[in-house]
Amino acid sequence: MEKPIRIVVYFDYLSPWCYIAAVRLQCLEEEYGSKISISWRSYPLVVREIPNRLISSHSVESRRRAALEEDRIGFNPWNPDEPYPASSMPALRAAKCAQLQGGEAFRRFHIALFRAFFEEGMNISEREVLISLAKKAGLDVERFNSDFSSRPLEEEILAEYEDGRAEYEGWGIPIVVVGGRYPIAGAVPITIYRRAIDLCLAS
Repeated sequence: MEKPIRIVVYFDYLSPWCYIAAVRLQCLEEEYGSKISISWRSYPLVVREIPNRLISSHSVESRRRAALEEDRIGFNPWNPDEPYPASSMPALRAAKCAQLQGGEAFRRFHIALFRAFFEEGMNISEREVLISLAKKAGLDVERFNSDFSSRPLEEEILAEYEDGRAEYEGWGIPIVVVGGRYPIAGAVPITIYRRAIDLCLAS
């Protein structure tokens, strides 16, 4: 059996464009099955926590624009009375914890994080919210909580960020690298991802 085409995605949970890419890539996982393998790498938009962060006009406009891009996602405006997530680091840490419980657990939790933030208005920088989402996604919550507390996951997240920045500095996220040959920036139509995959499969 041939090795699957490896797809590496640099992303952040605070980016609506990354949510769009995640939904489209999920469709391609269902379409191509074992022919592709997707690896998600952290690329935090906010590397250091900003206490009591307020939502910026850029964030508001990004949600509005993203809502026009993908019918399968119901982007909702953030409640202006609520503090905007101070950092994506807690969500990225939580995703690493989910990953430790297997690929399927990660996929459920990964999409749940995006949905909670962009559709349900939940603050995914809060630990209680992350634990609640882990439970809903069917994760082993006791193990999730232990890993979240004890593992030095920030180093891994920042290493992925530095790798991505070294290779693609100045590019906007998501950055989807198909087969190590086709780096694609932004949430492009699914046909673009499919074309890159098909080219790799044909070579």
